[in-house]
Amino acid sequence: MIITVTLNAAIDKTLAVPNFRLGRRHRSVEQAAMAGGKGVNVARALKVLGQPVIATGVAGGPTGTRIIEQLTDEAILNDFVRIREESRTSTAVVDPTTGEQTEINERGPTVAPAELELFVDKLLYLAKGAGVCVFSGSLPRGVDGELYAHLITELKGMDVTVVLDSEGEPLRIGTRAEPTVISPNELEAEELVGHEFSDEED
Repeated sequence: MIITVTLNAAIDKTLAVPNFRLGRRHRSVEQAAMAGGKGVNVARALKVLGQPVIATGVAGGPTGTRIIEQLTDEAILNDFVRIREESRTSTAVVDPTTGEQTEINERGPTVAPAELELFVDKLLYLAKGAGVCVFSGSLPRGVDGELYAHLITELKGMDVTVVLDSEGEPLRIGTRAEPTVISPNELEAEELVGHEFSDEED
């Protein structure tokens, strides 16, 4: 079993707006919304590939309920901890005439210490039956940047293969715990090593 962890799950809304311009009123010609967040998207891809996967994390309010319901409708096994504050919505405005995309991501909820403790307990329980755990995405407000590092250490002690795909402080500190695999993009990798890459050799 593969676990995917999404601590900042969202509803990803996409609006198609031809000739989009800032400061003007527009109407979308198409729109779509689906459960999202990096870990959720990883779980969706693994499901398509026929891999056994369970998505976990935290979800709050009506948006959190919608995230869970959509995953269930997609037959993606999930087990999220419910929290008091509302999960976020991420909006992408795509201009089909130019291909340009503008993204607006909400800050997301603050996770209380007791809620985080429930999540950690759930993850460690799920890990007893897992071979791989993928930590993906940003950490929500109220969560220490060392969380991924702490959980990586715990799961490695349970012989679970750990993949880390994050950015900023959670990636930098999490890398010190020596996950099996890290998956930064170029910008995230540059932040991790402290300088820009000048060529392919870098």
